[in-house]
Amino acid sequence: MNAIIIVLITFALFEILYRFAVIDFYKAEINGLNTTETLQKDSVDFLWFGDSFSATSSDMNYVDKLRTNNPAISIVNASIPGTGIRQVNTFASARINNHQPKAIVYQIYVGNDLIDVDHLWDWEKFSISRNFYWEASDYFLSLSYLNRKLAVLNVSKEIRLEGMLKDDFSTDLYDIRTKRFIYGNTSYIENTLTLQTPFGNRYETWLKHIQRFLATVPNDVTVYFLWIPHCAQVNDYYLQNMKSLGAEFKDEELIQKSVYPFFNAAKKDLKAYTNVRHLNPLEYFRMHDTIDNRIYFLNDPHLNYYGNEVLSEFLEQQLPLKN
Repeated sequence: MNAIIIVLITFALFEILYRFAVIDFYKAEINGLNTTETLQKDSVDFLWFGDSFSATSSDMNYVDKLRTNNPAISIVNASIPGTGIRQVNTFASARINNHQPKAIVYQIYVGNDLIDVDHLWDWEKFSISRNFYWEASDYFLSLSYLNRKLAVLNVSKEIRLEGMLKDDFSTDLYDIRTKRFIYGNTSYIENTLTLQTPFGNRYETWLKHIQRFLATVPNDVTVYFLWIPHCAQVNDYYLQNMKSLGAEFKDEELIQKSVYPFFNAAKKDLKAYTNVRHLNPLEYFRMHDTIDNRIYFLNDPHLNYYGNEVLSEFLEQQLPLKN
């Protein structure tokens, strides 16, 4: 009993430290994505928040491509793989105060941002341990941090890497996390994009956290929301691949519209924030995704090298990158 009490108290203290950012839990990540010179600037042109789409630590990343093409512009990349708006809100205020950005980019991935605020647990389809983790992590933010740190021990990452290197789509080698989402809810992609029940409730929760994020931003700082589409939105090639994985769609035309319900609802609900802009690269992705040049990995929902090039080109046209 004493051991259980000690464990619970320790976990409660850890949750407090994480939730209120008493310690900079992501110091290693921000140091890895930025130069010391950039981090020491009194003010930067752009402060970037995002997940794994923006946090790739290599020349493959679209943020690094923007830096290379615009050396006079200073960008601090504060993106963290595996995080959503709830985790970002634990450190956003400190990052904004430290770097005094002239503009902020917040990258949204429609494929799982709503699931990040309310997980797809199901007692019949998933193990007790997984259901417990997903349910508990909706209340205890530090669990997602611990899970990410433990992910280095996960052998499935080797399978994922093998799938990313393949030139052909494979249901066996496709990203395990995506397949797990589809198994948990075969309509989750469509329900996310169209805000069907219960994803409408997830959206309302997500919106409150987004508004909390915006409350930390000075009114004279422009915030660009960068909406990364799910690959199934881009064209029928990816849509059919998702069907092969078990995904179901009732209205394929609706989810492939450039202005889809999730995006449209956010634009409407955030209209009162005069410093907010929305960047939607969906049409630009459609123009550049071809049989010979796919912008997403064939067995992973992330952008490949070419996709990051396409996204950086889109942002070159949309952001004030020239001094």
